[in-house]
Amino acid sequence: MLTPLVIASDLDGTLLAPDGALSERTRDALAAARADGIAVVAVTARTPYGVDMLPDLLPHLDGAVCANGAIVYDPASGRIRILRSIRISQGRKVVAAIAKRLPDAVFAVENGTSIVGEEPYRALVGSSNWEFANDVDGVFKRAKRAVKIKVYCGERTGDEMAAAVAGADLGGLAMCHWGDFGMLDLNARGADKAFGLATWCKERRVGPDAVVAFGDMPNDAPMLAWAGRSYAMGDAHPEAVAAATDRAATNAEDGVAQIIEGLLDSDTAAAA
Repeated sequence: MLTPLVIASDLDGTLLAPDGALSERTRDALAAARADGIAVVAVTARTPYGVDMLPDLLPHLDGAVCANGAIVYDPASGRIRILRSIRISQGRKVVAAIAKRLPDAVFAVENGTSIVGEEPYRALVGSSNWEFANDVDGVFKRAKRAVKIKVYCGERTGDEMAAAVAGADLGGLAMCHWGDFGMLDLNARGADKAFGLATWCKERRVGPDAVVAFGDMPNDAPMLAWAGRSYAMGDAHPEAVAAATDRAATNAEDGVAQIIEGLLDSDTAAAA
């Protein structure tokens, strides 16, 4: 592969700098890629409004795959399209099963436009898009629709949480975690970053061989395995490293920008 048709990148820990901002070098690399006819897609666990919180990034996006592949979002028009959601009755059963394994867990539900969390979440978040309820039953009643279920344990790592729920009946839901950070995400069966990105690409007649993907965490692994070429960041979780075809420098070193610059330089050299 010389120059791809699509650059697909995770955001936090990958495209964004450690402070959560878009560096000037990365911004310039994305602008150069789009000027060369390459589409740029954010593929993230964030909600659409979480993408909207990055105004420096929005002008450089052709699209976004959100909620770990459950949502396709067009930042330019504001259109949100839910690809797969979790039945409320199923979500309740899965949460009950997880609570038996993780009695200290707190739960939240994303419905596509907002998040409803149990009251302990209030001290952890500051977004106006959050609502709160006293218990899990209230969370599901307020949310009305479940696109993603979030499970948080402040005293455990994500790896520890995943190990604790191994073997529990999750009703076929897709689960991912963030290594050292104590959170699990649950999506509908088959909804992951590979599914969401493949859906976006198929609608534009782009196959995996024309996609370069970047990521750093276990939830990126399906996308990294699907793309024709993929890069795990320099400090990526072992699951992301195992799924990727290549490695990039860390986000602190503008690793994504480095690879994009190299791809564009190769294309220029080939044209010459």
